[in-house]
This record gives sequence, structure tokens and C-alpha cells, in this order.
Amino acid sequence: MNIILKARTLDHVTVFWNKTQDEEIKRLFPIVSKSLEESIILFEESLKENASSYGKVIYFEGKYIGDIWCYSIDENSEKMAMLSILIFEKELWGRGIATEVTKIFVEEVFSKFDIEKIGAFTYSNNYGSISLMVKAGFIEIENFVEDGIESKYFEIRKAL
Repeated sequence: MNIILKARTLDHVTVFWNKTQDEEIKRLFPIVSKSLEESIILFEESLKENASSYGKVIYFEGKYIGDIWCYSIDENSEKMAMLSILIFEKELWGRGIATEVTKIFVEEVFSKFDIEKIGAFTYSNNYGSISLMVKAGFIEIENFVEDGIESKYFEIRKAL
């Protein structure tokens, strides 16, 4: 697969925001930012030296198709981070791209940060994300309901 992870830029933030306004994407993925302006602020925060988030953009066959990032990075007490991935080019869903990207990115995060595990949430009806988590080596830890939405929590631990 021709997959490349690159550093995020302000242009990527704008494209990502616009692409994720799709109704199907909003139904399957919790989008934290409520506006493009808020997304830009979060991006600028991620560039600071002691940022608690770290992300990359995903290119497939030369085209920008989504983002992968860790947030709530805690190298001190919890020794963990949370993972989020979103491929906004829906015609590429189900092709294994997200699984490969996740494997690559998880290795990078474990080598870059002093953490022992990475967690991830997904909605229980997002079968593609559940499959991705399992194929990338995450273990299902918990099922829960939040804001009336059934969800699942997964974790992967750093290999010793």
C-alpha cells in the first residue's frame, strides 16, 4: 500500500474540517471541534513544545485522505494516550488503509512518548472502526453508554 504519514499543516486542518461536515461521518465519528476556528486553535495548541496531542495526516496514493492523532498524552501519571483516526474519503473505507496506518502510527507514538498504553473509543455501531481496532492489535476493554450512545473502549499496550 502506498501510505505516507506527513506533518499536519493549517491547510490540512481546513480540508479536514470541511470534509468531516458530511452527515454519515458525523453519525459514525464524534467530532470534537464545533467550528473551523476551534479546529485551528486545537491545531495551534498541538504545535507547542509540551503539547498533549500529536498527529499526522494520511496520504494514500499521493492524496490526502484523513488524519490520525493521539490526544490526552500523559507521560507522567497514567502513562497513556488516546487514539483517534478518521479517513474522510469514504470510497476508501474497508480497504485496510486505516489498519495499516494505525499500526505504523502506534509504533511511532510508543517510540516518541514515554507511555505504556493507548486507548481508543468508538461507537458500537461503527463496525469498520471496531474491525480496525481488533486488526491493529487493540483489545476490547469495556462497553458503555454515554450521552445515550452505545460505545466501546479498546486498548493496546506497548510491547516489552
